[in-house]
Amino acid sequence: MKNIFQLSLLLLFLGMFSACNSGSATSDQQIEEIETATEVTTIYLVRHAEKDTTEASNEDPELTEAGHARAEALRALLEGQEVDALYATKYMRTGQTLYPLAQERNIEVVQYEGHDFEGLKERILQEHRGQTVVVAGHSNTLLPILEAFGAQKPFEEIQDNQYRYLFKLTVRPDNTASVEVTEFGA
Repeated sequence: MKNIFQLSLLLLFLGMFSACNSGSATSDQQIEEIETATEVTTIYLVRHAEKDTTEASNEDPELTEAGHARAEALRALLEGQEVDALYATKYMRTGQTLYPLAQERNIEVVQYEGHDFEGLKERILQEHRGQTVVVAGHSNTLLPILEAFGAQKPFEEIQDNQYRYLFKLTVRPDNTASVEVTEFGA
């Protein structure tokens, strides 16, 4: 009888210990979810820098000297700002625009499909929520990317000869978004 009582007491104790332990794991998980849910995601969107237009048939031109200077200006502008990820399209000019940042931070540039605005949004919010991301795009893709995140585009279009805009997209935990526009480079 004494052994049955001791066994019952032991099982009761183990059950309580197990319940407390699993509660602790849940609490840690809940804390992580709350922290993630309160973090703001920052996305800097930039058009690729000046491209070489001397050969009209070249669909994948490199940056010009002015373009490389603008890419360096982007790196300098974001100096001191934490950057967790870099995204560029398949074209050399977008990768080259992010190259100084990638080199300085030792971050790989991830390729994304230029016209898959929703896919880019989902990927960033799933993989980089609460982080800072820099995306290099094109004159005809930056404004649709802003809209995909739910932000109002600040103007109707980006002209083919305009390279100076940097869009700071802020996505709050409730997925509402706002955008600030600055200009950089020469």
